[in-house]
Amino acid sequence: MPDAPDPIHAEHAETDPTALVFPGQGSQAPGMGKLVYEHSEAARRVFDEASEVVGVDLASVCFDSNAEELADTTNTQPAVLTTSLAFLEAMREKLAEVGQAVRPRLFAGHSLGLFSAAVAANALSFRDALRLIMERARLMGSLNAERPVGMAAIIGLEPRVVERLCVEATTGEASRVDVANYNEDTQTVISGDVSALERAMEAAQALKGRAIRLRLKVSSHTPLSAPLALEFTKLLRQVPFADPVRPIVSNITGELLRTGAELRAEFEAQLRSPVLWTENVRRMTREGVHTFIEVGPGHALARMVQRIAGEGVEAVSLDDAREQPIPISILPAQPSAAS
Repeated sequence: MPDAPDPIHAEHAETDPTALVFPGQGSQAPGMGKLVYEHSEAARRVFDEASEVVGVDLASVCFDSNAEELADTTNTQPAVLTTSLAFLEAMREKLAEVGQAVRPRLFAGHSLGLFSAAVAANALSFRDALRLIMERARLMGSLNAERPVGMAAIIGLEPRVVERLCVEATTGEASRVDVANYNEDTQTVISGDVSALERAMEAAQALKGRAIRLRLKVSSHTPLSAPLALEFTKLLRQVPFADPVRPIVSNITGELLRTGAELRAEFEAQLRSPVLWTENVRRMTREGVHTFIEVGPGHALARMVQRIAGEGVEAVSLDDAREQPIPISILPAQPSAAS
């Protein structure tokens, strides 16, 4: 009797060893998406639809705002989501013109980017994603209105050291800081009350680590945001989620999300749970992914993926494209629809 087919091999048989990864807050920059907007009708349609849903000209927000204006989370979140999906549709449009396509094995996103991944995987409609992240942005902004909060990247120290610094910098529930993102083995993002955040940053610098305050007036992915997560859950349970066409990697566990119910549960817990990006990348490589395409503004994720995964992996950002056809000129060995 022949051996049963390997479940992982069977699941991936009709895909390319490629993952589409989507950035989150921090990737925004003035003028983002303008080049792809100018060269792609599909991208323009994404911006037009987003503007209709949110009631603001998002093309103007992305192209004309300065860095400080874009850093306002109520601008950042819809702008990054829209720009990311404009890149996605432009890529699909341009590849179709040359008879090619990307058949990703997995989808992934960093924090806010997970909403872009859900849309790309047909698990969530673009309009529902926009409505959700507008409420998410409002909730996150409301926390800063109540108490000064912020985020900082700690570079050069191991995560366990940063965890200890956060514990030592926390003096109580009114002044606490926690690890929010495990981005790389020696890059960890911390989040919390500004008073505790600054103490942790000073302690990191005393240990010869670098501490970089992020241009974000929010705190997320820590227990501080637990009340916001409860409020956000009420809205999430009113929105339909479908099963993704291909699995989405969980920010919280690194496991593969295969159902709409699993994805909704992920978003319910996301605001209060740290992002395990290092584990996300390693899980994707274990699933046989060796080409990562960052779909959205900036190239931070692609650079992180390359450092985490090392040799044998190629990671590119569509935003690095500066030639025609936009944005596929950057893709390595343009993925083919053929096996």
